[in-house]
Parts: sequence; structure tokens; C-alpha cells
Amino acid sequence: MPFYILGLSPNAARLSVRFFYRNCFGDFLQHIENHYRRLEIVKPSHDERERLSPYSLLYETVNKNAKDKAASPLLAGALMQAILNDTSYPNALLQNVLLRIRAECGITRGQAAILKATLIKSGYKDFRIKPDQQMNKEESWVRLNEQSDYLPYVLGRLFSVLEGIQQAANPNLNTTIKDRYLTSACATPASVFPTLFRLEQSHMKVLLRDKRGLGVTLEKQLIELIDKIQETLPTHFNLNEQSAFMLGYYHQTQKRYEKKDRINEEE
Repeated sequence: MPFYILGLSPNAARLSVRFFYRNCFGDFLQHIENHYRRLEIVKPSHDERERLSPYSLLYETVNKNAKDKAASPLLAGALMQAILNDTSYPNALLQNVLLRIRAECGITRGQAAILKATLIKSGYKDFRIKPDQQMNKEESWVRLNEQSDYLPYVLGRLFSVLEGIQQAANPNLNTTIKDRYLTSACATPASVFPTLFRLEQSHMKVLLRDKRGLGVTLEKQLIELIDKIQETLPTHFNLNEQSAFMLGYYHQTQKRYEKKDRINEEE
């Protein structure tokens, strides 16, 4: 069945036509479903949203402390066109999300979903999964992929484990390595990770002394991830590699939170 979608924008006392599409109704539905499937990602227990609306995605690109929290109208139109036509997401979406992650020193479910969807839609090939895994590419990105040996993803996971070690050794800290080193580790890993490993040694000494069981578990995770690093740490990551790093950090962090939630439920 033929179906039409008209996109309008206010322009002073007039209206401007942003886009006008004609397609089969079923094709539009399929494109929208493809978009939401690409956004699927493990979520925090406090986030009860089933799906992330286009407005939610645009909100992830704005400064939460700004007086005007409206997203760019140009980006809004470009995002809707990409969803309706099932084409690549606008470059500005990825760039603005990475900018917010760096500024806020953290990553939300919505931001992680955008990184995942953008990488998948762009046909990014380097996010490797083991050939024996019985899952497609999109499924392997929804939650922690322990089989991946892709360096940016592994380093993102490694950063999360290092943060977990610091928090376990010093639970009353107001700031963690995330606040000081996350953005620089994501962009220039070779200059940051040696410092993080030196900090980890002092944190691990405290942990093995005061909480030996937890310390041994975290040390095992750390060694497993370090063993996956088979190359020299690069001096710089491009935008796609930074996205994979942040996905690794997000997935590993959500795995840590899942364990904490399960322990709290049992108690």
C-alpha cells in the first residue's frame, strides 16, 4: 500500500518542507523496526524504557546543564530521514554523542545504543566476534561479548575492570579513574594505560589485604583481558575505535552492576 510522509519545519510565519517520502507502508515499518533493533542494548536496572524514541536519542547529544536543551533541528531532520529510509545515521550524531561522553566522563544507555547502531549501520568490520559464536553481528553487540579480541573493545572492558578494582579498594572515593582518565584513555591509550596499571598495583595490594576473595576474582578478570592484548597500545584511536572502546566500557560496567544488583536481591 502506498504511503506518504511529509516533514515540515517552522520558518518565521511560514512552513518549510524538510522531506517528502513515498514508499510502501510495509517498507516504512520495516525500516523503523530495523532502527529499533540496532538500538537494542543491555540497560541499567533503573531504566524501564522499552525503546528509545528519536527524541531520547537527540537528547543524548545536548548539554544537560545548558539553559536551552533543544537538539539541533538539522540533526533532528537528518536522523528522521535516516530512520525512515534505513540509511546511515548522520555523522553529527556520532560526533555529538562522543563529545557529550567526553564532557560528562560517563556513558548512558542511550549514548551506548547510538554508538552501537551507528557502527552497525556504517558496516564497521573491525568489531570481531569468534566464528564459533552462533549469533549475528547485531546480537553480539547487545551485551558483553567476552569472545571479542578487538583491541579498542578489550581496552574499554579493561578500563571498567580497573575502575572496579579502585572502587572496591577505596569505596568512599568521590572521584574515580573514570573522572580523570576515561576520555584520554579512549582517545590516546598508549599515554594513559601505563599510569592506570601503576595505580592498579597499589589498589590491588589494598584489596588483596582487606578483601582477598574479591581481589582474586578481579585480578583474574584483569589477567584474562591483558592476555587478549597481542599488539602494542596505539597512540591514537579514530572515532570508530573510540566508539568500540566506549561500548566495551559500557558492557563491562553493566556486567558489574548486574552482579551488584543480584547480590543485593539475595540479601
